[in-house]
Amino acid sequence: MNLKIRKITCFALLLALSLILSYIENLLFSGISLPGIKLGLSNIAVVCVLYSFGPLQALLLGIAKSFLSLLIFGKLSGLMYSVFGIVLAVAAMSLTKKTGAFSLFGVGISGAAAHILGQLFAACIMLSSAHPLRLFPLLCILSVASAAILYFPEHTILSFLRKSGIVE
Repeated sequence: MNLKIRKITCFALLLALSLILSYIENLLFSGISLPGIKLGLSNIAVVCVLYSFGPLQALLLGIAKSFLSLLIFGKLSGLMYSVFGIVLAVAAMSLTKKTGAFSLFGVGISGAAAHILGQLFAACIMLSSAHPLRLFPLLCILSVASAAILYFPEHTILSFLRKSGIVE
């Protein structure tokens, strides 16, 4: 199998992984009443695509996951939150990765915090109020904890992709 086909297959598998993880997360966190509180399991795939293929492909994967999740879970209001979050997260992770000053963990933290901020911006638009931004400090602390939890699976998947020769 040539490298181009392996890369397309890898991208498709990571998209499928993000949808499966999103489904699992919806099952695990369905009873939590605080908006915006999730682990962000599906973002493991976004980080892996960022490191394996680049920022444009990571953004494409994140937006594709958002739309496919809408079709699967039927939560139209979640689409705006998801798209705002993924756009800011990929931008932040791309910038922090590009500097070379941050490890995978630091890049993950920047993405988690930016994702929260994007979702809060979406909430501000939907509510016509800046009040949701008051949650940013608390949610930012939780996003650092989330990035710490997700670091190991991200590192493991990236190591596997490098060893398999799909990515550098």
